[in-house]
Amino acid sequence: MSEFNPAQVSSLERENIQLRRAVEELSILNELSIAISSSHGTDEVIRTIIKRSIKAISAEQGVITLVGDDVTDPTKTLVRTMASSGDREAYSPDQNLLGWMYINRRPLVINDPRNDTRFQGVIWSESVRSLVSVPLQVNSKLVGILTLYNKKRGGEFSIEDQRLLSILAGQSAQVIETARLYEEEKKLATVNQELNLAYEIQTNLLPSKAPVINGFDVAGMSVPAQSVGGDYFDYIKIDDYHWGMALGDVSGKGMGASLLMANCQATLRGQAQFGLSVHETVERSNHLLSDNIRRGSFVTLFYGVLDAISGQFKFTNAGHNKPYVRRANGELEMLTIGGLVVGFIGSQKYQEDSIILGPGDTLFIFSDGVPEAMNHNHDQFEEERLE
Repeated sequence: MSEFNPAQVSSLERENIQLRRAVEELSILNELSIAISSSHGTDEVIRTIIKRSIKAISAEQGVITLVGDDVTDPTKTLVRTMASSGDREAYSPDQNLLGWMYINRRPLVINDPRNDTRFQGVIWSESVRSLVSVPLQVNSKLVGILTLYNKKRGGEFSIEDQRLLSILAGQSAQVIETARLYEEEKKLATVNQELNLAYEIQTNLLPSKAPVINGFDVAGMSVPAQSVGGDYFDYIKIDDYHWGMALGDVSGKGMGASLLMANCQATLRGQAQFGLSVHETVERSNHLLSDNIRRGSFVTLFYGVLDAISGQFKFTNAGHNKPYVRRANGELEMLTIGGLVVGFIGSQKYQEDSIILGPGDTLFIFSDGVPEAMNHNHDQFEEERLE
């Protein structure tokens, strides 16, 4: 059997070292894959990745910083984990380091932070001896930055540590992004479910048809700009000859606005049955609602009562758009009497006024969705066009 010469032995030793390193890397990747597959939620996935990375290159602690879509502040530290707790200061990546990684998007090893010319002027924690930082990228998109601190036993991070951490980052980035997108989808599904329920509540509150009032044509409609709006209108039968007409706009959107709308409608209907004057009905409704509406929420409301025999319409306005009366001869009148929105001051007083509706006259009550509607150039419709 022929003997190997020194060059061949050296070559075989290098290949052996490379093979052992490859086996170790495959083992680490396999362990990481198994650990991640049993993790639930983005935070747990990230903690698993950090712990496995710390173990793989013998670091003391690590942190993953996720990158968002906010251009002014694209990075935010999401989660930090340490190899051992209680005896070491928890590090956060310096903004200069994050900025460098965000711009360059390539691995970085620093074994002498205070004398590194790339980060002159950066004040490092006294206990930071070394660090290695690698980008987490998915299809050239930066989704995060993985940074590990301090090689154990006072050593330095090597190019091999950097290479292994880059491999781990390449395997981990897609997992993190998938977990994050999955959680965002779950949140979106929850929001959509809430919006659908709010839409159902809102739809059931609005009248299905207009009342038949002898001598008058009545019509009403609500078309939300989004899936759920804050507008509501109602017809309230007080007796055979008197009908309450209400149109309101609840602040906010979604489930909260729908529930407030339901509360407002129930309260107004309840007070209207007492046969009080228009301003007293709104004052008492406001008093009741002010105790239950959370701070910052409110309702704009126009309310009036039609006398179907005389044609008299008594009304008040709680901070709502001022309705119009278009007379049979084409003249326009604006109904201006009223007061503050419902829900701010429980003791608020409201003024009321009245008009007579004759043959051919039209009373038009509307919300701000009409004058504020926009065309494709974002020009508002405005009240001048409405008139």
